Amino acid sequence: MDRTLNPVKKRNKRNNTRNWEAWQIFSLNGTQCRFCPHDHTAHITSSGQPHFYRLATEEERKNPYKRLYRHDLPDGDSVLVKRVIVAQKPELIAIFCKACAKELNTDQVLCFQRTLAKGEVVGLGGE
Repeated sequence: MDRTLNPVKKRNKRNNTRNWEAWQIFSLNGTQCRFCPHDHTAHITSSGQPHFYRLATEEERKNPYKRLYRHDLPDGDSVLVKRVIVAQKPELIAIFCKACAKELNTDQVLCFQRTLAKGEVVGLGGE
């Protein structure tokens, strides 16, 4: 699957803070990338709260104060699911290195991509 990440046009202080905190957890010394010799200034990052969705229980469906999400199934039906957060702090989802890309003469180089707890729906029959 092709994955690209574009730098943001307009700065968001909350996202920058979240990305910086996630980078410090990810990095071994706070600034250096684990997978290439470049520091945080040469990378484009995307972070988020690791989570997945599970089927909502009967009690959760009856409670109007619980936040539930509708998940559409391939056969056209839909089910209600509940979001489950699996980490207390945000983590990096994707890291692209601009310096490595320049050295390799390509658009982007992916240093890291999180593949677990990115919003998958678990607990459905055939999965």
